[in-house]
Amino acid sequence: MFQLYKKRNFNNLINDTFIFFRIMGKSYFGNFLKIAGGFILVLLLLFYLVGYVFFKNIFGGIQSYEQQQMLSKYFNDNVAYFVVVGIICALLILLISAITYAFPVVYLKLMEHSNDTPKTADIIKGLKKRVGKLILFLLLSIITFVPIGIVLGALCVLLMVILIGFPIAVIIFSALSCWVSLSLYDYLNNDTGYFTAMKNGYNLMFTNFWAHIGTTAIFYIIIYIVQMAISLVFYIIGGAATMMSIQPGDEDAFSTLGTLMLVSFIISILVSYLLNNLIMISQGIIYYSSREVNENNSLQADIDLIGTDIE
Repeated sequence: MFQLYKKRNFNNLINDTFIFFRIMGKSYFGNFLKIAGGFILVLLLLFYLVGYVFFKNIFGGIQSYEQQQMLSKYFNDNVAYFVVVGIICALLILLISAITYAFPVVYLKLMEHSNDTPKTADIIKGLKKRVGKLILFLLLSIITFVPIGIVLGALCVLLMVILIGFPIAVIIFSALSCWVSLSLYDYLNNDTGYFTAMKNGYNLMFTNFWAHIGTTAIFYIIIYIVQMAISLVFYIIGGAATMMSIQPGDEDAFSTLGTLMLVSFIISILVSYLLNNLIMISQGIIYYSSREVNENNSLQADIDLIGTDIE
C-alpha cells in the first residue's frame, strides 16, 4: 500500500507521484472512469455531433458561396437546439470538473484511514458528502483566488517585457496553483472554514516552498508536453494525408480536414481530464507530506502498530 504520510524532498515528491500510479493506478483510474467516464463520454459525443456539423460546413464552404449561405441558414433555424446543447454541455463540464477535482481528495482520504484499496461505493459516498463544500469552495474562490490570479497575471505580463519575467511567471503560476490545491484538500478533508483552509493551504505550501513549487511546475510542464505531442502527431499525420488528397475543386478534402481538427480537439479534452489527475495526486502527496512535517503522523501510526503487534 502507498505511504501517504512521509517527509519528502523535491525528488521524493516527483518519484512518489509516479510510484503512486504504479501501485494504485489500476484501481484509481478504474474507479475514476466508473464514476466520471459516462459523463465524459456523453460530453465528447455532444461535442462531436455539434462540431461535426460546424467544421464540415465551415471547411466545406471554403470554395462554395452557396454552402456558406446554407450554413448560416442552418444555424439560424436551429438556435434553440444549439442553446439547449450548450446548456447541457456547460452542466456536464461543471459536473465532470467537480468530480475531477474532488475525486483525488476523496480517494487519498480513504487511503489515509484504511489499508484496503478504496471501493467505488465508498468513493461515491465521499463525493456526495463533499458536494456542498466543493460548490462553496468554487464560489468563494471567485472572490478570493480569481482576483489574486488576475493581479498576479497582470504583474507577470508586465515582467515578461524583460527576460526574467518568464521564470517569475512560472513561479507565480505554480505557487498560486499549489496554494489553491492545498486549500482545497484542507477544506474538503477537515471541518474548517474556507478562509481557515486558505490560511492552512498557504502555510502548508511554505513548509518546503521551493520543492512544492518546483514539483507543481514540473508536472504542469509534463502535461503540456504530452498534450502538445499528441496534438502535433495527430495534425502532422492526418493533416499531411488530407493535404495530399486535395484535388482542385474538391470540397470533401477540406471537410475531412475539419473532421480531423474536431477529433484532435476531442482527444485533447479526454487527455486533459485524465492528466489532471496527475496534477491533483501530486498536490495530494505535497499535502500529506506537509502535514507529516507539522504533525508526525507516521510516527504516531508506528506507535499504534506496535500496540497492535503486542496484541
